[in-house]
Amino acid sequence: MNKAKILHLVIDLSDFGGAEMTLLRYLSQTKAAAEHHAVLTLKAVKPGPSVGAEIMKLGVPVHSLSISGAKSMLAALPRLVQDIRKLQPDILSAWLYYPSLLATLLCPFLPHRPRLVWHIRSLPFVTFNSKPARWLAQRALALLSHVHAVQIVSNSEASRKAHGAIGFRTSATTWTVIPNAVDTKRYAPNREARAAIRTELALTDSMIVIGAVGRNVPEKGYPDLFSAFEALRDDLPAALSERLHLMIAGRNVTPDDPSIKALLARSRLPAERFHLLGPRQDIPDVLNAMDVFVMPSRSESFPNVLAEAMAVGLPAIATDVGDCRVVLSDDRFIATPDLLARRMAKMLSLSAQERETIGLTNRMRIEERYTEAKMTAAFDAVFQPAAAMPNLK
Repeated sequence: MNKAKILHLVIDLSDFGGAEMTLLRYLSQTKAAAEHHAVLTLKAVKPGPSVGAEIMKLGVPVHSLSISGAKSMLAALPRLVQDIRKLQPDILSAWLYYPSLLATLLCPFLPHRPRLVWHIRSLPFVTFNSKPARWLAQRALALLSHVHAVQIVSNSEASRKAHGAIGFRTSATTWTVIPNAVDTKRYAPNREARAAIRTELALTDSMIVIGAVGRNVPEKGYPDLFSAFEALRDDLPAALSERLHLMIAGRNVTPDDPSIKALLARSRLPAERFHLLGPRQDIPDVLNAMDVFVMPSRSESFPNVLAEAMAVGLPAIATDVGDCRVVLSDDRFIATPDLLARRMAKMLSLSAQERETIGLTNRMRIEERYTEAKMTAAFDAVFQPAAAMPNLK
Protein backbone atom coordinates (compact mmCIF):
# COMPACT_ATOMS: atom_id res chain seq x y z
CA MET A 1 0.00 0.00 0.00
CA ASN A 2 1.37 3.41 -0.95
CA LYS A 3 1.68 5.96 1.79
CA ALA A 4 -0.55 9.00 1.75
CA LYS A 5 0.80 12.31 0.49
CA ILE A 6 0.26 14.86 3.26
CA LEU A 7 0.29 18.64 2.96
CA HIS A 8 0.51 20.51 6.26
CA LEU A 9 -1.06 23.97 6.20
CA VAL A 10 0.30 26.34 8.88
CA ILE A 11 0.22 30.06 9.58
CA ASP A 12 3.89 30.72 10.35
CA LEU A 13 7.10 28.75 10.80
CA SER A 14 9.38 31.63 11.84
CA ASP A 15 9.21 30.93 15.58
CA PHE A 16 9.14 27.89 17.88
CA GLY A 17 5.45 27.72 18.82
CA GLY A 18 3.97 24.61 20.38
CA ALA A 19 1.98 23.43 17.36
CA GLU A 20 4.88 24.05 15.00
CA MET A 21 7.27 22.21 17.32
CA THR A 22 4.91 19.23 17.39
CA LEU A 23 4.90 19.16 13.59
CA LEU A 24 8.71 19.36 13.56
CA ARG A 25 9.04 16.54 16.09
CA TYR A 26 6.68 14.36 14.09
CA LEU A 27 8.47 14.97 10.79
CA SER A 28 11.90 14.44 12.36
CA GLN A 29 10.77 11.05 13.68
CA THR A 30 9.13 9.98 10.40
CA LYS A 31 11.14 7.79 8.05
CA ALA A 32 11.53 9.31 4.58
CA ALA A 33 9.38 12.28 5.62
CA ALA A 34 10.45 14.26 2.56
CA GLU A 35 8.86 11.67 0.27
CA HIS A 36 5.37 11.89 1.76
CA HIS A 37 5.11 15.27 3.49
CA ALA A 38 5.18 18.91 2.43
CA VAL A 39 4.40 22.11 4.34
CA LEU A 40 2.59 25.21 3.08
CA THR A 41 3.01 28.27 5.31
CA LEU A 42 0.86 31.35 4.93
CA LYS A 43 3.64 33.67 6.12
CA ALA A 44 7.21 33.73 4.83
CA VAL A 45 9.88 31.95 6.89
CA LYS A 46 12.12 34.67 8.30
CA PRO A 47 15.93 34.29 8.25
CA GLY A 48 17.56 32.80 11.32
CA PRO A 49 16.73 29.90 13.63
CA SER A 50 13.15 28.71 13.28
CA VAL A 51 10.93 25.67 12.98
CA GLY A 52 10.80 26.33 9.25
CA ALA A 53 14.57 26.17 8.96
CA GLU A 54 14.65 22.90 10.89
CA ILE A 55 11.93 21.36 8.71
CA MET A 56 13.84 22.35 5.57
CA LYS A 57 16.96 20.67 6.99
CA LEU A 58 14.96 17.43 6.97
CA GLY A 59 14.48 17.84 3.23
CA VAL A 60 10.73 18.34 3.60
CA PRO A 61 9.49 20.83 0.96
CA VAL A 62 8.30 24.11 2.48
CA HIS A 63 6.15 26.39 0.31
CA SER A 64 5.23 29.93 1.33
CA LEU A 65 2.50 32.38 0.31
CA SER A 66 4.36 35.26 2.04
CA ILE A 67 1.18 36.98 3.21
CA SER A 68 1.44 39.91 5.63
CA GLY A 69 -2.14 40.67 6.60
CA ALA A 70 -5.84 40.14 5.89
CA LYS A 71 -5.77 42.03 2.58
CA SER A 72 -2.79 40.08 1.26
CA MET A 73 -4.49 36.87 2.41
CA LEU A 74 -7.50 37.60 0.24
CA ALA A 75 -5.23 38.35 -2.71
CA ALA A 76 -3.31 35.12 -2.11
CA LEU A 77 -6.33 32.80 -2.02
CA PRO A 78 -6.24 31.93 -5.74
CA ARG A 79 -2.53 31.08 -5.45
CA LEU A 80 -3.22 28.98 -2.36
CA VAL A 81 -5.81 26.95 -4.28
CA GLN A 82 -3.41 26.65 -7.18
CA ASP A 83 -0.57 25.44 -4.95
CA ILE A 84 -2.75 22.81 -3.27
CA ARG A 85 -4.03 21.62 -6.65
CA LYS A 86 -0.47 21.36 -7.90
CA LEU A 87 0.73 19.36 -4.90
CA GLN A 88 -2.36 17.07 -4.96
CA PRO A 89 -2.16 15.82 -1.38
CA ASP A 90 -4.19 12.84 -0.20
CA ILE A 91 -4.56 14.60 3.16
CA LEU A 92 -4.75 18.30 3.92
CA SER A 93 -3.47 18.62 7.48
CA ALA A 94 -4.37 22.04 8.91
CA TRP A 95 -2.70 23.26 12.09
CA LEU A 96 -4.79 25.52 14.38
CA TYR A 97 -8.11 27.28 13.86
CA TYR A 98 -7.54 29.61 10.92
CA PRO A 99 -5.75 27.08 8.67
CA SER A 100 -8.46 24.52 9.55
CA LEU A 101 -11.21 26.93 8.55
CA LEU A 102 -9.36 27.97 5.41
CA ALA A 103 -8.69 24.39 4.32
CA THR A 104 -12.33 23.41 4.83
CA LEU A 105 -13.71 26.37 2.89
CA LEU A 106 -11.29 25.75 0.02
CA CYS A 107 -12.02 22.03 -0.30
CA PRO A 108 -14.94 22.49 -2.78
CA PHE A 109 -12.47 24.19 -5.14
CA LEU A 110 -10.06 21.24 -5.09
CA PRO A 111 -10.97 18.65 -7.73
CA HIS A 112 -9.13 15.79 -6.00
CA ARG A 113 -10.84 16.50 -2.60
CA PRO A 114 -8.14 15.58 -0.05
CA ARG A 115 -9.12 14.22 3.31
CA LEU A 116 -9.21 16.89 6.03
CA VAL A 117 -7.39 16.72 9.35
CA TRP A 118 -7.75 19.61 11.80
CA HIS A 119 -5.20 20.07 14.58
CA ILE A 120 -6.87 21.82 17.53
CA ARG A 121 -4.13 22.64 20.04
CA SER A 122 -5.75 24.91 22.63
CA LEU A 123 -8.84 25.54 24.72
CA PRO A 124 -11.63 27.66 23.18
CA PHE A 125 -12.04 30.06 26.08
CA VAL A 126 -12.24 33.41 24.31
CA THR A 127 -15.12 35.85 24.07
CA PHE A 128 -16.40 37.68 21.04
CA ASN A 129 -15.37 40.98 22.61
CA SER A 130 -11.82 39.90 23.43
CA LYS A 131 -10.95 38.06 20.20
CA PRO A 132 -13.81 38.28 17.71
CA ALA A 133 -11.98 36.65 14.76
CA ARG A 134 -10.97 33.59 16.81
CA TRP A 135 -14.43 33.33 18.39
CA LEU A 136 -16.06 33.34 14.96
CA ALA A 137 -13.55 30.82 13.58
CA GLN A 138 -14.26 28.45 16.49
CA ARG A 139 -18.01 28.62 16.01
CA ALA A 140 -17.72 28.17 12.25
CA LEU A 141 -15.51 25.10 12.72
CA ALA A 142 -17.95 23.69 15.29
CA LEU A 143 -20.70 23.84 12.67
CA LEU A 144 -18.48 22.52 9.88
CA SER A 145 -17.38 19.56 12.02
CA HIS A 146 -20.92 18.17 11.63
CA VAL A 147 -21.07 18.84 7.89
CA HIS A 148 -17.70 17.68 6.57
CA ALA A 149 -15.92 14.36 6.91
CA VAL A 150 -13.05 15.60 9.04
CA GLN A 151 -10.65 14.03 11.51
CA ILE A 152 -9.86 16.28 14.48
CA VAL A 153 -6.66 15.82 16.47
CA SER A 154 -6.06 17.57 19.79
CA ASN A 155 -3.29 17.28 22.35
CA SER A 156 -5.47 16.87 25.43
CA GLU A 157 -8.69 15.38 26.66
CA ALA A 158 -9.46 18.77 28.20
CA SER A 159 -9.43 20.33 24.73
CA ARG A 160 -11.82 17.70 23.37
CA LYS A 161 -14.31 18.26 26.20
CA ALA A 162 -14.12 22.05 26.00
CA HIS A 163 -14.68 22.09 22.25
CA GLY A 164 -17.55 19.65 22.59
CA ALA A 165 -19.15 22.13 24.99
CA ILE A 166 -19.25 24.80 22.25
CA GLY A 167 -20.70 22.48 19.63
CA PHE A 168 -17.83 20.57 18.04
CA ARG A 169 -18.46 17.00 17.00
CA THR A 170 -16.38 14.87 19.38
CA SER A 171 -17.34 11.29 18.55
CA ALA A 172 -14.65 8.63 18.72
CA THR A 173 -14.60 8.38 14.92
CA THR A 174 -14.06 12.12 14.57
CA TRP A 175 -11.84 13.20 17.43
CA THR A 176 -8.46 11.75 18.44
CA VAL A 177 -6.34 12.87 21.39
CA ILE A 178 -2.58 12.64 20.83
CA PRO A 179 -0.57 14.05 23.76
CA ASN A 180 2.49 16.11 22.98
CA ALA A 181 5.89 14.45 23.17
CA VAL A 182 9.03 15.37 25.08
CA ASP A 183 12.56 14.96 23.78
CA THR A 184 13.83 13.06 26.81
CA LYS A 185 17.43 13.21 25.59
CA ARG A 186 17.41 17.00 25.48
CA TYR A 187 15.26 17.37 28.58
CA ALA A 188 17.18 15.25 31.04
CA PRO A 189 19.00 15.67 34.37
CA ASN A 190 22.29 17.50 33.79
CA ARG A 191 24.47 18.44 36.78
CA GLU A 192 26.94 20.42 34.66
CA ALA A 193 24.15 22.56 33.21
CA ARG A 194 22.75 23.08 36.71
CA ALA A 195 26.11 24.30 37.99
CA ALA A 196 26.67 26.60 35.00
CA ILE A 197 23.30 28.37 35.26
CA ARG A 198 23.50 28.72 39.02
CA THR A 199 27.00 30.19 38.71
CA GLU A 200 25.72 32.61 36.07
CA LEU A 201 22.97 33.78 38.44
CA ALA A 202 25.12 33.74 41.61
CA LEU A 203 23.00 31.01 43.19
CA THR A 204 24.76 28.94 45.83
CA ASP A 205 24.07 25.28 46.59
CA SER A 206 22.24 26.24 49.78
CA MET A 207 19.67 28.31 47.90
CA ILE A 208 16.40 26.65 46.90
CA VAL A 209 15.12 27.75 43.50
CA ILE A 210 11.42 27.65 42.68
CA GLY A 211 11.01 28.06 38.94
CA ALA A 212 8.58 28.52 36.08
CA VAL A 213 8.85 28.85 32.31
CA GLY A 214 6.47 30.59 29.93
CA ARG A 215 5.69 33.89 28.26
CA ASN A 216 4.19 36.69 30.31
CA VAL A 217 0.49 36.62 29.39
CA PRO A 218 -2.56 36.56 31.72
CA GLU A 219 -3.31 32.87 31.18
CA LYS A 220 0.09 31.87 32.60
CA GLY A 221 -0.95 33.07 36.06
CA TYR A 222 2.22 34.85 37.14
CA PRO A 223 0.41 37.14 39.62
CA ASP A 224 -0.75 33.96 41.41
CA LEU A 225 2.81 32.63 41.47
CA PHE A 226 4.22 35.88 42.86
CA SER A 227 1.52 35.94 45.55
CA ALA A 228 2.21 32.32 46.51
CA PHE A 229 5.96 32.92 46.64
CA GLU A 230 5.36 35.98 48.82
CA ALA A 231 3.14 33.96 51.17
CA LEU A 232 5.92 31.45 51.82
CA ARG A 233 7.63 34.12 53.89
CA ASP A 234 4.90 33.68 56.48
CA ASP A 235 4.12 29.98 55.94
CA LEU A 236 7.64 28.58 56.41
CA PRO A 237 10.32 28.87 59.10
CA ALA A 238 12.55 31.89 58.47
CA ALA A 239 15.63 29.68 58.13
CA LEU A 240 13.98 28.01 55.13
CA SER A 241 12.08 30.90 53.57
CA GLU A 242 15.20 33.06 53.47
CA ARG A 243 16.87 30.49 51.19
CA LEU A 244 14.12 30.64 48.58
CA HIS A 245 14.57 32.24 45.17
CA LEU A 246 12.10 32.58 42.28
CA MET A 247 13.34 32.04 38.72
CA ILE A 248 11.16 32.55 35.62
CA ALA A 249 12.19 32.35 31.97
CA GLY A 250 9.96 33.48 29.13
CA ARG A 251 9.15 36.25 26.72
CA ASN A 252 8.46 39.57 28.53
CA VAL A 253 9.36 38.09 31.91
CA THR A 254 11.84 40.85 32.76
CA PRO A 255 12.09 43.41 35.58
CA ASP A 256 11.33 46.28 33.18
CA ASP A 257 8.10 44.76 31.83
CA PRO A 258 5.25 46.91 33.24
CA SER A 259 3.22 44.01 34.65
CA ILE A 260 6.28 42.34 36.18
CA LYS A 261 7.49 45.68 37.54
CA ALA A 262 4.15 46.12 39.30
CA LEU A 263 4.40 42.66 40.88
CA LEU A 264 7.92 43.39 42.12
CA ALA A 265 6.85 46.75 43.53
CA ARG A 266 4.21 45.03 45.71
CA SER A 267 6.66 42.45 47.07
CA ARG A 268 8.12 42.61 50.55
CA LEU A 269 11.07 40.51 49.39
CA PRO A 270 14.40 41.91 48.22
CA ALA A 271 15.01 42.17 44.47
CA GLU A 272 17.89 39.70 44.59
CA ARG A 273 15.42 36.91 45.40
CA PHE A 274 13.91 37.22 41.90
CA HIS A 275 15.64 35.99 38.73
CA LEU A 276 13.56 37.08 35.74
CA LEU A 277 15.45 35.86 32.71
CA GLY A 278 13.31 36.81 29.73
CA PRO A 279 13.44 34.51 26.67
CA ARG A 280 16.17 31.86 26.75
CA GLN A 281 17.43 29.41 24.16
CA ASP A 282 18.76 27.03 26.86
CA ILE A 283 15.54 26.06 28.64
CA PRO A 284 16.71 22.50 29.47
CA ASP A 285 19.70 24.02 31.28
CA VAL A 286 17.53 26.61 33.03
CA LEU A 287 15.18 23.87 34.23
CA ASN A 288 18.12 21.91 35.61
CA ALA A 289 19.07 24.90 37.76
CA MET A 290 15.71 24.73 39.56
CA ASP A 291 14.84 22.69 42.64
CA VAL A 292 11.03 22.79 42.31
CA PHE A 293 8.99 23.57 39.21
CA VAL A 294 5.64 25.36 39.44
CA MET A 295 3.07 25.80 36.67
CA PRO A 296 0.60 28.47 37.86
CA SER A 297 -1.40 28.60 34.62
CA ARG A 298 -5.02 29.71 34.55
CA SER A 299 -5.58 28.03 31.17
CA GLU A 300 -3.74 25.21 29.38
CA SER A 301 -4.48 22.40 26.97
CA PHE A 302 -1.48 20.09 27.15
CA PRO A 303 1.16 21.51 29.54
CA ASN A 304 4.36 21.15 27.49
CA VAL A 305 6.69 22.81 29.94
CA LEU A 306 5.33 20.77 32.87
CA ALA A 307 6.18 17.58 31.00
CA GLU A 308 9.61 18.98 30.10
CA ALA A 309 10.32 19.90 33.73
CA MET A 310 9.28 16.42 34.81
CA ALA A 311 11.59 14.93 32.18
CA VAL A 312 14.46 16.92 33.69
CA GLY A 313 13.68 15.16 36.97
CA LEU A 314 12.10 18.03 38.87
CA PRO A 315 9.41 17.69 41.51
CA ALA A 316 6.51 19.73 40.18
CA ILE A 317 3.38 21.59 41.24
CA ALA A 318 0.63 22.55 38.79
CA THR A 319 -2.76 24.17 38.77
CA ASP A 320 -5.71 21.98 37.86
CA VAL A 321 -6.16 23.19 34.28
CA GLY A 322 -6.10 21.35 30.96
CA ASP A 323 -4.42 17.98 31.27
CA CYS A 324 -2.03 19.03 34.07
CA ARG A 325 -3.61 16.54 36.49
CA VAL A 326 -3.27 13.74 33.92
CA VAL A 327 0.38 14.52 33.14
CA LEU A 328 1.50 15.06 36.73
CA SER A 329 -0.57 12.19 38.19
CA ASP A 330 0.12 13.28 41.77
CA ASP A 331 -2.88 14.97 43.41
CA ARG A 332 -0.73 16.08 46.36
CA PHE A 333 0.73 18.76 44.12
CA ILE A 334 -2.28 19.82 42.07
CA ALA A 335 -3.58 23.23 43.14
CA THR A 336 -6.06 25.97 42.55
CA PRO A 337 -4.50 29.47 42.43
CA ASP A 338 -5.39 30.13 46.08
CA LEU A 339 -3.80 26.82 47.13
CA LEU A 340 -0.48 27.33 45.33
CA ALA A 341 1.32 28.59 48.44
CA ARG A 342 0.07 25.64 50.51
CA ARG A 343 1.21 23.13 47.87
CA MET A 344 4.59 24.85 47.62
CA ALA A 345 4.98 24.79 51.40
CA LYS A 346 4.10 21.08 51.43
CA MET A 347 6.75 20.35 48.79
CA LEU A 348 9.38 22.42 50.60
CA SER A 349 8.65 20.66 53.89
CA LEU A 350 10.01 17.46 52.34
CA SER A 351 13.68 16.63 52.52
CA ALA A 352 15.94 17.17 49.52
CA GLN A 353 16.12 13.38 49.10
CA GLU A 354 12.32 13.07 49.10
CA ARG A 355 12.02 15.78 46.48
CA GLU A 356 14.66 14.05 44.38
CA THR A 357 12.68 10.79 44.55
CA ILE A 358 9.56 12.59 43.36
CA GLY A 359 11.56 14.09 40.50
CA LEU A 360 12.89 10.72 39.40
CA THR A 361 9.33 9.32 39.47
CA ASN A 362 8.23 12.24 37.32
CA ARG A 363 10.93 11.51 34.75
CA MET A 364 9.96 7.84 34.60
CA ARG A 365 6.35 8.83 33.92
CA ILE A 366 7.35 11.02 30.98
CA GLU A 367 9.61 8.30 29.57
CA GLU A 368 6.75 5.79 29.76
CA ARG A 369 3.89 7.90 28.38
CA TYR A 370 5.07 10.95 26.44
CA THR A 371 7.85 9.87 24.14
CA GLU A 372 8.32 11.04 20.55
CA ALA A 373 7.98 7.44 19.36
CA LYS A 374 4.51 7.11 20.92
CA MET A 375 3.38 10.44 19.47
CA THR A 376 4.70 9.58 16.00
CA ALA A 377 2.93 6.21 15.98
CA ALA A 378 -0.32 7.91 17.01
CA PHE A 379 -0.08 10.47 14.20
CA ASP A 380 0.71 7.73 11.71
CA ALA A 381 -2.45 5.93 12.79
CA VAL A 382 -4.43 9.06 11.86
CA PHE A 383 -2.67 9.84 8.60
CA GLN A 384 -1.77 6.58 6.93
CA PRO A 385 -5.13 4.72 6.86
CA ALA A 386 -6.23 7.33 4.33
CA ALA A 387 -3.62 6.02 1.88
CA ALA A 388 -5.88 3.09 1.17
CA MET A 389 -8.88 5.32 0.45
CA PRO A 390 -9.57 6.48 -3.10
CA ASN A 391 -9.68 10.21 -3.71
CA LEU A 392 -13.22 11.54 -3.83
CA LYS A 393 -14.02 13.11 -7.18
